[in-house]
Amino acid sequence: MHSGNFKKLGILFLIFILVLSSCHTKKHSASPSFVILAINDVYRIEGLDQGNVGGLARVRALRNQLESEGKKVLLLHAGDFLYPSFSSRVDNGESMIHVLNFLDGFSPQFDDDMIITFGNHEFDKGKMKYMSNLQQRIDESEFNWLDSNINWKRDDELGVISSEKMHKWLMKDYSGIKVGIFSLMTDMAKPEYIAGFDDTVEVTKHYVRFLKEKGADVIVALTHQQMSDDRKIMNLDMKDRPDLIIGGHEHYRQLEQIDNHWITKADADAVSATVIEVSKTHDGNIHFLPAFIDLDKDFKPDNFVQQIVNNMVVMTDSQYCRKLKLEDYCLESAYGTTKVTLKAEESEIRRFETNIGNFIADTAREEFDHCHADIAFINSGGVRLNHDIEANSSITKKHIEGMFPYSTELKLIKINGEILKKVITHSIDMWTANGHWLLTSGFKYTHNPEKQQFTNLRWSKNDRFVENDEEIFAVVPQYIIDDNTDHDGYDMIDSSMIVNCNKNGSSLKQLVIQKIQFISGGIAPVVDGRICNTLRDNCPE
Repeated sequence: MHSGNFKKLGILFLIFILVLSSCHTKKHSASPSFVILAINDVYRIEGLDQGNVGGLARVRALRNQLESEGKKVLLLHAGDFLYPSFSSRVDNGESMIHVLNFLDGFSPQFDDDMIITFGNHEFDKGKMKYMSNLQQRIDESEFNWLDSNINWKRDDELGVISSEKMHKWLMKDYSGIKVGIFSLMTDMAKPEYIAGFDDTVEVTKHYVRFLKEKGADVIVALTHQQMSDDRKIMNLDMKDRPDLIIGGHEHYRQLEQIDNHWITKADADAVSATVIEVSKTHDGNIHFLPAFIDLDKDFKPDNFVQQIVNNMVVMTDSQYCRKLKLEDYCLESAYGTTKVTLKAEESEIRRFETNIGNFIADTAREEFDHCHADIAFINSGGVRLNHDIEANSSITKKHIEGMFPYSTELKLIKINGEILKKVITHSIDMWTANGHWLLTSGFKYTHNPEKQQFTNLRWSKNDRFVENDEEIFAVVPQYIIDDNTDHDGYDMIDSSMIVNCNKNGSSLKQLVIQKIQFISGGIAPVVDGRICNTLRDNCPE
């Protein structure tokens, strides 16, 4: 089944749900009382594809449209926005906060109807010395923040993250409907200025009961965690679960109903937004009508906010170039060209074999050839362009800087076939466009998402099955073996496995640049079947 069919199925499912919900609403004579507008994982103020898709100017236009229809709008953001992006490397998220402040059409007026929570990427700069960056962004903001399960750490010299804009919970009233809101976030990031994270289940139980006692008609959990963790929350006893989970962390739209409770996540970079009409019937029952709104090229952005976005993009691009003592338009310079469309959109590169993923992984392995590297595997979360590069076009400096926001140092490690199988098992786990999905080189396998398993693990060079006790030299990013990270979940490998090689420490970004420059006439990577997906490929038995 092609990826486009996944989207079609999602659309059909949504239409089905909307029809059912619409009928149900009419039966109870419900009338809309207010609207929740929700986004998540917005890294680029301008959106994708040179600003033609998504972006905050379209979010502003959607909010304005809803408000002009006479609706009360609660704007929620489920985290991940300060990092990582090209602009955040220049200004540590200042331009993002600046544009977010204009989502009500005004600045510096405080927007009391906008609530945001923290995502793991807000803590990409996790050293104590960077705490002031986060504090400054909070101080600059003109909206509410939630940190319900975060315990901030006080430093003797630098103090502690704090603000009147930060809350453990909030209660809002829209047309007589009381809305209680709290937040949950994953503990995968462990910055030095956070002492710890409270257990999400216990926090949920506490705030659901607390907000009900406060008179909440609707309880919303604004979350940044895996969908599996959201489901765990929504499967608590009825008395302990929220009515709505507005989530982030995964980067593509998801909608699930459990009883009359909903979990929803939109596409990253505001490619879509979630809109939920909340209705109160004459008998006091609450009903929800969720929908996804595509913020594509046909959705006109707000002119005022678009101009602010354009100005900020030009400014950060120029600042970056000047920092390197280059011309203001240095990011337009080309490293080379591509003969084929490079598939870098996240719903592809984080779930399937792609041509650019193969190019990147092969480049890493080939650099370590003389150290007898057998394979390479690269976590796709470190490749963040999130849009395709069209065939017969230039591959620019800005493409590469957007693709590799992190310093990805490569290391050679020694493992065996049994460990490799554990690595692949984790790669395909939670197959929802997660960043731990691996770009691979030197081996191939068949992936069955329906059974959540893989088979036919073979060597690419000779088609022989990989044995458990075989010695394997693998090229990997430092991040997934580093003692100071969560390894992106790859706890079966660590830094003790590193073997000597004079290529250790090589920059993946620089290797990719060099290879693009070396190939005259343009690169033309292909999908060669190294990851055969049973849903859309004709896989061997």
